[in-house]
Amino acid sequence: MFSGTSFCKETGRGQKAPLALMMMTMMMMMRMMVTEAAAVPKASKTVPLLLDPSALVPTRIIRPLQNVSISPWTYNTSSDSSLLMPALSEARCLLRGCLNLEGKEDLSLESRPIMHQVLVLRRVRAAGHSYDYHLESRLIAVGCTCVKPVVQVQQ
Repeated sequence: MFSGTSFCKETGRGQKAPLALMMMTMMMMMRMMVTEAAAVPKASKTVPLLLDPSALVPTRIIRPLQNVSISPWTYNTSSDSSLLMPALSEARCLLRGCLNLEGKEDLSLESRPIMHQVLVLRRVRAAGHSYDYHLESRLIAVGCTCVKPVVQVQQ
């Protein structure tokens, strides 16, 4: 969802906030969401959302794959204020073909997006002044790969 180079977020004072701080903020937002969900009328089914910080996998710095792939891509970020995490990044292939050893585009191969299903929480106004969170599934491109084109011979 995010570029491999976005490990820190710039704050308004020119300081960098580490990824751990952003993760803690996200967990606090989800905890508030559980509190709001508890106020839902008894007619609907509510399930608790428990987050275990010890289950988070520590990130390590890796080189951004989109820049060294033979099927390079870039990220486009869309924004939807009704989602719990309002920004969603999606990969877009930069070439029709793939790069050869000399770095030239080879059209005998095709760049195709790698699709991944993600779950998002959408905030929906409920009766009164409360909100519900609906779990939705989205299919997004997370990168690009190089494939042989499918050729069908017509008779």
